[in-house]
Amino acid sequence: MVPKSIHSIDVDPDFNAEVLAELYRYRHKSYRATFWIALLIGVVGGHRFYLGKTFSGAIMLTSLGAGFVWWIWDLIHLKEMVDAYNAQEEEREANGEPPQALAFLPQRDWQDMPETPAWAGQRNSRGHLIGSALLLLVLGFALGITSAATGVFEPVVTVLIFIAVTLVAARWDFMARVPGLRGLARWIHRLRLYYFAVDPGSVWRLMLRPIAGVFLAPWQKRARAEVRLYLQLGLVVTAFFVTADAAEFYGRGFWVGLGMFLAELGQTLAYTYAFVAPIGAMLTTQLLVLRRDRVLWLLSGLTVATIYLGIWLIP
Repeated sequence: MVPKSIHSIDVDPDFNAEVLAELYRYRHKSYRATFWIALLIGVVGGHRFYLGKTFSGAIMLTSLGAGFVWWIWDLIHLKEMVDAYNAQEEEREANGEPPQALAFLPQRDWQDMPETPAWAGQRNSRGHLIGSALLLLVLGFALGITSAATGVFEPVVTVLIFIAVTLVAARWDFMARVPGLRGLARWIHRLRLYYFAVDPGSVWRLMLRPIAGVFLAPWQKRARAEVRLYLQLGLVVTAFFVTADAAEFYGRGFWVGLGMFLAELGQTLAYTYAFVAPIGAMLTTQLLVLRRDRVLWLLSGLTVATIYLGIWLIP
């Protein structure tokens, strides 16, 4: 298989310089922001989580700053901690390494990009494909029943948008130039790059991985990156529906409207992780192992059909 350069791919924008530049941004931490985090929630390790020190932050969380002594010590040495983080970020940028928050990604100047991910050989079997198809049917049916029973259809719309954009953006890069669709197309490509670099695991792990990521996010950079991606999608969809329902929220009064907004936000984000994330992970995985287009369309069509069946069964 002939490798490709990340700077020469024109048809598939996943690994071109523009997409990578969006990911490989080296953000310095502000001392002022870190100070206020440390002052307000530093006793439970908030500033250490902010600086990427997950393990020590977890210890600080469970020990309440070791009786406040550790917390006071960190406040005294806070500027040194921020300077050390920024220095490491600069060093990684100079060496072409990914930012600390995305340390699992490949080198920025990865010149020999393979056509398929390193894990493709383990996930390209017919059994993996059949297992993915069965779980997509189950997830689609469960989503349809849940949405019909609760009257919350935002997750269904989110899945349909995700499927449509995934199928279109997978083969045609014109979406990256269409106003209003550029951001969504770029989000799809960032998701694909994430799964390209991170082995998604078996079918069952793939289904549970995005949901489990919520609980693993405080401890693992990979899980945090995955959760952040789906959180972005959930927030965008929620913003769209909240805008559409703004008049209803306003008419109920400020506090009632705020409660309705928070309830809708919580439902959309919960459904995004419970249904959209595993469906998206499975379809993206099949896309990355270079399945034929008709296979991807078939899997997507079956998912949509079972969603409709679940909705139809609930009167």
